Amino acid sequence: TGAPVVPFAMIGTDKLQPGGSGMPRPGRVTVRFGEAMEFSRYDGMDRDRYVLRAVTDSVMTEVMRLSGQEYVDMYATKAKAA
Repeated sequence: TGAPVVPFAMIGTDKLQPGGSGMPRPGRVTVRFGEAMEFSRYDGMDRDRYVLRAVTDSVMTEVMRLSGQEYVDMYATKAKAA
C-alpha cells in the first residue's frame, strides 16, 4: 500500500494468558513501538517472494529487538507439529 510499517512488541502477555488457559489474569502488558519503516525501494515488486521475505525479515528483526525474544524462522503451525 505504500504505508509505513510501525513494528511493536507486547511484553508480558504470556503471564496474563498462558497457553491453554481460558480467562486472562489481571496484570500489566508493556508495549514497545519501533521507528516507522518504509519499503518504497520495493515498489512494484510485491509479487517477488524474495522481496516479500526480505521485508518480513526486516520487520521481524525489529520486533525481535523490541521484545528481547529470539527470532525463530518457523511458522507456529510447524513449530506445534514438531
